[in-house]
Amino acid sequence: MFTSLSPPSSLSFSLLAVKTPPVAAGHIIPRRDIVSLRIRASKNDSSDHCFHEKLKSFAKSAILIGAAVSMTGKFATLPAIAESPVATTTEEVTEENTSSEIEPTSPLSELLESTPEAVKTLRSLLQQKLENGEDEEALKILERLVTAQPDETEWKFLMARLLGEMGRTENARQVFEEILQRNPLSFEALFENALLMDRSGEGDAVLQRLEDALAVAEAENMVKEIRDVRLIIAQIQFLQKNVDEALKSYEQLTREDPKDFRPYFCRGMIYSLLDKNVEAKEQFAKYRELSPKKFEVEGYLRTPLSKMKLFGNGGDN
Repeated sequence: MFTSLSPPSSLSFSLLAVKTPPVAAGHIIPRRDIVSLRIRASKNDSSDHCFHEKLKSFAKSAILIGAAVSMTGKFATLPAIAESPVATTTEEVTEENTSSEIEPTSPLSELLESTPEAVKTLRSLLQQKLENGEDEEALKILERLVTAQPDETEWKFLMARLLGEMGRTENARQVFEEILQRNPLSFEALFENALLMDRSGEGDAVLQRLEDALAVAEAENMVKEIRDVRLIIAQIQFLQKNVDEALKSYEQLTREDPKDFRPYFCRGMIYSLLDKNVEAKEQFAKYRELSPKKFEVEGYLRTPLSKMKLFGNGGDN
């Protein structure tokens, strides 16, 4: 998103994540160098080239348009650790538990079920590893958590996102597929798996996958899920350089539900990239008017916590 919701015509803005205060910690997106966009604009060749160069510098941000706005703005993250002082003896015990809990021979699942403090300790350790950029160590913790608590979707989401950022795309997709087997209309899994598929050059396949999900939602008459999948499709259209189709999709969604702020934001982002600043300001103004929460804009992608869980669609994953 922007340092200002009224982006300058020079495209000198940085697209940042929209964050709700204060519990949100962050998210993970695919590796930051994975997309090179060439959005077709009705300008002369030199303008096209210049525009392409601008877009290349914002490749990581283009992905975030959908990641941040195709959802309703609710962050789901590792719960914050209590800030109240804890007795020294308790801290010492916690540290001892941490070292023993991550041993391969520990009956971790039993420990997590019987000792809430153990979950808190591992969450804290995981967050520390992510903050310090210790991806391999964080992955080891997540693998054990997934094994110990296979029904806890949170760990799988975090592991998939971390794998994606580490460049292990196929492994990340396998984890997302596991989530989708359990919940075929999981918004976050559908969206992030679609990003990975598009990244792997499966342009047609990703759209077909989303159309299949849309058919499932329509067959069950799941109005909210239908709309969510269509928002993902529009974002993929944009990433595949079908800008006109993406704009038409967002416009149709706006006509159907004028109170949904998400399409306004997406259209504002696209208009900004096209240097259509008047139209962009109109869309952002509508977005601010309809947004259900007061959003805080900050340099979200630049923090180590960018590897934490992405905000969701206001419901279960």
